[in-house]
Amino acid sequence: MQFFEILLLIITLSLLVILSFFGRHRTLQQRLFLIGLATLTLHILIESVRWQMSFIYFILLISGLFYLKKSISHLLLRSFGFLMAIILVFMSVFYSLTMPILTLNAPSGEYSVGNTIIKMLDKKREEFHTQDPKDKRELLVEIWYPAKPSLTVLPKSMWSGLYSGKSDIISYLTGYLKNVKTHSFPNLQPADGTFPLILFNHGLQMFTSQNTLLMEHLASHGYIVASIGHPYESIRIDFGQDHVVLPEFVTSFKKFNEGMQWVEEASIPMTKAKEEIKFIEDREKRSKIVLDAIQKADGLNKMVTLWASDNEFVLDKLLQNSKKKLALIPNIDSKKIGVMGMSIGGAAAGEFSKIDIRIKAGINIDGLQYGTAQMDTLKVPFMMVYSDDGQGMNDFMFLKSNQNYYEYHLKNTRHADLTDMAIIWPILKIYGQAGPLSGNRVTKIMNSIILKFWDSHLKNIPEIDLLKTSFPEIEIKSNTNYKGN
Repeated sequence: MQFFEILLLIITLSLLVILSFFGRHRTLQQRLFLIGLATLTLHILIESVRWQMSFIYFILLISGLFYLKKSISHLLLRSFGFLMAIILVFMSVFYSLTMPILTLNAPSGEYSVGNTIIKMLDKKREEFHTQDPKDKRELLVEIWYPAKPSLTVLPKSMWSGLYSGKSDIISYLTGYLKNVKTHSFPNLQPADGTFPLILFNHGLQMFTSQNTLLMEHLASHGYIVASIGHPYESIRIDFGQDHVVLPEFVTSFKKFNEGMQWVEEASIPMTKAKEEIKFIEDREKRSKIVLDAIQKADGLNKMVTLWASDNEFVLDKLLQNSKKKLALIPNIDSKKIGVMGMSIGGAAAGEFSKIDIRIKAGINIDGLQYGTAQMDTLKVPFMMVYSDDGQGMNDFMFLKSNQNYYEYHLKNTRHADLTDMAIIWPILKIYGQAGPLSGNRVTKIMNSIILKFWDSHLKNIPEIDLLKTSFPEIEIKSNTNYKGN
C-alpha cells in the first residue's frame, strides 16, 4: 500500500473505534474526521483513486455522517456497524495488497527502450467479427525497440492500453495501474543500426502488453519486438479517437454466457486428452490423442489461421516501413526475423513458423498448437516453454521437426505465471491461478532462456548452449539428435 493509503487505513480504523465505543469524545472525532478528509484529498491528488480502496473511502465518509448525526445510542447496533465496517476495511486492505502499486525491475540490456503504437488497416480482408460487410481487418501493433536515451520523456504506465481512451468496465478495473511505471518510453529516437525483429502474439482475450517485462528485456538487448493486437479476441484495443474494441462478452451479459459456454464446450475434448496422456510416456501415442482432440476444435483452429494471416500482414507492413521510414522504429534486419506468442498466441507463432519462409525461428509459450498446419514439418529452430499446466501437449510438434526443437518446462508454475500477471496481481496465487514460484523469479528465468534462444538463432552467437541452464527450476528436453521426416 502507498503512504497515504496506509495513513487513511489507520485514521479510518481509529475513527471507527471512537465512534463505536467512545461516542462522547466529540472533539477527537471531529479532528480525526477532518484529518481523514485532508489525507483523502492528498491521496487523490498525489497517489490517485483506485477501486481497491473503495471500502475505506466509503467507511471514512459514512463515519463522518455518523459524527454529524451526534451518535448512535444502541450498543448492539453500534457493535454490528463496527463489525461490518471492519470487514469492509479489511477487504480494501486485502485487495490493495494483492493488487498493489509496485516498482518494476528494469531491463538489463545496454539500450534504452522505446515504445510506439501503429495502426494498420488491411483493405483486402473483411472483418468477419462484425455485421458490417464494409468493415476491414484493422490491427493495432505495439512495438518495443532499442532507443537513444532521453532525460525529458516520461515512462509509460503498465498496461496503459487497457485504460486509455473512453471509459468502460476494463478501464475501471485496471485504471489504477497508471501509477505503475514501466521502463518503456513513448516515441524515443531509435538507436542507430539494424536489429532483428520478433513478432509477438498475445493470449486469447489478453492484450499486446501482457508480457511487457519480456518485451523490455529483449528490446534493451537489441531486438525490435512487435506485439500484434488481434481485435475482438483481445480483451481491449484502443485505436484512438474513442474507437475502443472490446469482445462482445464484455458488453453483453447474454454474450458473456454464450462465450463461457463456447469456451467450456471447446475445452472438453482437450481436458479429456490431458487426463488421458498423464500416464503415457510414449510421445507418438500422446500425440495421436492430442491431435484427435485438436481436430474437434474447429473454432480455435480457424482463429489461429486468422492470427497467422495477421502476422503475415504486419510483417509485410513492417518490412515496407523499414524501407520508407513511416514509423519511428529502427532499421529491421530482414534476414533475422522470429515469431513468438503465449497461449493461443503461441499456437499462432507455431503456425506462422511453418508457413512463412521469412521466419528463422519461433517460440510457443505454453500454447496448445491449434491451427491447420499441425502435420506440416517444422523447418526452423523452435522453443516450447511449458508451465505445469501445458507440459507435453505439443509432442507432435517435437516429432514433426527437422530442426532443433527445445522443450523448457518451468516447474511449479501455472499458465498465468508466464505473463506479467503473477507480478501485477499476486492475488492469483491465493486463488490457485499462479504457481508457488514467485512472479519475479519466473520473469527472470523466462527473460534469460528466451533471450538465449534468440541470441543463438537470430544473432547467431555460436558459444550459446541451449541445453544448459543455471536455473534448477528448469527441465530441458531436446530433439537435437533427432531429425523428422
